[in-house]
Amino acid sequence: MTAEDPRPLVLYVDDERANRIVLEHSLKSDFNIMVVESGEKAITVFEEREVAVLVTDMRMPGMEGDQLLRIVKDRWPATMRMVMTAHQDIGPILRAINEGLVARYIIKPFERPELLQVLRWACEAWAFGKDSQALHHRLMETERLATLGSIAGLLVHDLRQPLMSQLVNIEHVGELAKDAAAITSAVESSSLPADVKHRAIAILGDLEGVVVDLKQSTMHLSEMISGLRDLGRPRASVKLTKPSIDAVPIIKHAIAVCQEVAMKSRTSITYVGPNKLPNAQMNQTELMQVLINIVANAAQAVAARGEPNGTVKISTRTSAQMVEIEVKDSGVGMDAETLAKVGTPFFTTRDEGTGLGIAQVQRLVGNVGGRFKIESKLGAGTTVTIVLPITTAS
Repeated sequence: MTAEDPRPLVLYVDDERANRIVLEHSLKSDFNIMVVESGEKAITVFEEREVAVLVTDMRMPGMEGDQLLRIVKDRWPATMRMVMTAHQDIGPILRAINEGLVARYIIKPFERPELLQVLRWACEAWAFGKDSQALHHRLMETERLATLGSIAGLLVHDLRQPLMSQLVNIEHVGELAKDAAAITSAVESSSLPADVKHRAIAILGDLEGVVVDLKQSTMHLSEMISGLRDLGRPRASVKLTKPSIDAVPIIKHAIAVCQEVAMKSRTSITYVGPNKLPNAQMNQTELMQVLINIVANAAQAVAARGEPNGTVKISTRTSAQMVEIEVKDSGVGMDAETLAKVGTPFFTTRDEGTGLGIAQVQRLVGNVGGRFKIESKLGAGTTVTIVLPITTAS
């Protein structure tokens, strides 16, 4: 295409010549397409032309795709940015989506009809959004969420098999736990060294509780995966019943799940409250997601302080047909500006975070008519409160 072509410019960057030839040949009748072999040459094009859509490979010699995307996002933020790659490591792709570097992830080899649809959307989004920064931002956010959803869908099938294998193995360990008392007696009467006996007996004593925690966590994952699998499927019309769960066992499980983070920073996670609460109107899987997210964030905030003997305290109370769960930590806390952004999709204060955890918590709590509140002060810790309606007899 010539520089006089009035259509929005689509720039494709790939160090493999064959890929450039195939894509250009496939799309030149439908788009104003330009192909280059490196990130450096792509920057030159940006300095000379207005680029509507950037599609880049990730792994390239010299300037890699993520570096190019960061430069373009900083200098030419209106450009719609996408990745097309055969690279199977999902981590860099998720980070690119999470950081707002790309709106879409396309797998090689591409399907022409799908690519045509994606690029048409991108060109239209660029045209609508180039005069409105707020509209452009909203379009990018919406597409990033849709892309994460499609990636999740691809992963669901692959996750089922190892998860089922894990459940089978947990059942085997559970059978061993049933004989823990007999095995303990055998160890005690053996000629093993005293320190070996002590370790073996301690492990056997913990075995039943470990099996329970493992099974509960695995079933939690299984139900979450089933939920992802069922998204978008048509459902038969059924009479829905209100979910109902005692929060205390879920709180204790969340504490067990987060103990690894706590132990590394010598943090104590404690529960203060009754051993049984009125049933809250939320199902087990969703409440587990909520509490693990909140308690894990609290433990990580304490660990970030870098000082021993930090605390995460979980307390509960009931009032006015509501169950209130409070998670208070002695972590690093947040300033007012950071606090105002908490819950915004993709906003995170941790390099390894996704920025979706608290947004998901707010959604799940809101879906059952609950309330979510977070208070924090820089250097003084954070308090998260969720309030859930008590299940009433129908």
